[in-house]
Amino acid sequence: MNRGTGWIVQSLLHLGEPAILELLFDGGIAKLILSRNELRVGSHNLKVVHLHQQEIGVIVTEELGHHLLIDAADSPEMFFLSSLFKHCHETDDVLYLQRESPVNADLFIFNGAATPLNRKLIKEIKMALNRSKSKEKIDLTVESSENETFWDKWESWKYEKQLRIDASKDLVLLNASRLGLELLTHSCAHLASSFAGHSHFNWYSISNSPELIIRNIARND
Repeated sequence: MNRGTGWIVQSLLHLGEPAILELLFDGGIAKLILSRNELRVGSHNLKVVHLHQQEIGVIVTEELGHHLLIDAADSPEMFFLSSLFKHCHETDDVLYLQRESPVNADLFIFNGAATPLNRKLIKEIKMALNRSKSKEKIDLTVESSENETFWDKWESWKYEKQLRIDASKDLVLLNASRLGLELLTHSCAHLASSFAGHSHFNWYSISNSPELIIRNIARND
């Protein structure tokens, strides 16, 4: 296990109501065992992975309707964020990153084509999570390197307008298509592996979305 994977695993295992249950290795690949909530909200059957921002070193801030900042403390946290985007891409699960501070915003990440959500449903999801007892274990492969072949065949036009962001001071809905989730997966892995520091995603968002900026704080000079 490399230092990055080990560090983020140790920081996650102490959650009070553990969303992260244990760590496994499969052929040298680190996998975290997560708790996933199965919810019935209205007419929707949803699967929600619920994590706390402070525990995973990822902070979300909305700035006056113009910018949405997703900040990872360092490369281990950025690789973990990449792994979460990849999980959403592969499963259509809803990812809920809950804030701890009132200056930050709750973040819901989902594929709207598979799981259409709005603010009313988000409110119901939050209430349902408080009483949810239906949970299952899933495994999340922790990314630890960048797949450079993705960028070798990069065609930016394919990813235009693949992100739809509805943001307020307290709550952010990040509705990403499969292509959008693929872009976020590889972009976060690049930010973890390089010294780029941050990436802007306004080109890949619809016109009325705030500008998404993802930052690796330790490398954002």
